[in-house]
Amino acid sequence: MEEQDAGSLQRDALLEELEGIRDVYRSDVKQFIRFLRSQKAQIVDGFKKYAAWLEEEHEGRHYSPSTINRKLAAARSRVRYAFKHSAFAADLRRKYQLEEVLKLVKLKKIEVISVHSGKVLGIEEARRLIAEAKDRTIRLMVSFLVRTGVRVSEMLHVRLSDIAAARDRLVPIRVVGKGGKERTIHVTNEFLERVRAHFRGETWLFEHNGRPYNRVSVTIRIKQEAVRVLGREVSAQQLRHTWAAIQINRGRAVSAVAAALGHSGPGLAARLYGQGELKPEEAFLDLEAEGGGRPPEGGTSDSAPSGQGTEE
Repeated sequence: MEEQDAGSLQRDALLEELEGIRDVYRSDVKQFIRFLRSQKAQIVDGFKKYAAWLEEEHEGRHYSPSTINRKLAAARSRVRYAFKHSAFAADLRRKYQLEEVLKLVKLKKIEVISVHSGKVLGIEEARRLIAEAKDRTIRLMVSFLVRTGVRVSEMLHVRLSDIAAARDRLVPIRVVGKGGKERTIHVTNEFLERVRAHFRGETWLFEHNGRPYNRVSVTIRIKQEAVRVLGREVSAQQLRHTWAAIQINRGRAVSAVAAALGHSGPGLAARLYGQGELKPEEAFLDLEAEGGGRPPEGGTSDSAPSGQGTEE
């Protein structure tokens, strides 16, 4: 009994120590600590049980793989701290090997390109949204997003100086993604001229009153047009996923699609899919070649709130 009480006191003291650490994991750590207390579990056995518990249903829903990985990362950080820096580190190291403990819990594999069908548009839905959007500014932006797969923040921060000379009928455009990573996308010269004729930018490709459009404003307007045309909200990110889904359905290699999306660095997509590259004429989604003529992108011109958009 005394030994059991001593173990409980040690566990409570360790949990209190781990809970008091202030770092980026703190919010998710609270759940991990609550779980250990509710199970009256020591940190090693509790860590394994916690990983299994995250896989279960909670309030009628399951955590997504990315959420599980985030929560496991928080728990791992506290397990590492306990083994290396806590007041009980020596005792833990005598009983367990840290790396063996961490190997017992596997992170979830995330299929970066795998998107639920309800979150993407089919090719005909995409064509319909472009054809029937009344807001010509948003119509051209939706068309650009679906045709290239770029993030809305990448699109809005394309400068005219990022546009190279046309090669055959395709124009290379430099875009800067998350973390400052650069890549090149391609659009047809004819489509680019339609965009430039509408926005008439002097610095930015998508320009309003001398400034790039505000990302939040653009996102809201895309959703509004989607509700009117399709009867449901569609986000700019879903248009990016739409590009990826259409490319994969065409038989393009997942590795090549991941690379074109800007995930070709030493990140998760590259580790899962390896290397690959789409040809420029493949990467530009030519909606006009999918049957029927060019989606009408004329119509009335709308003004829009401008402002310095923030990075996604």
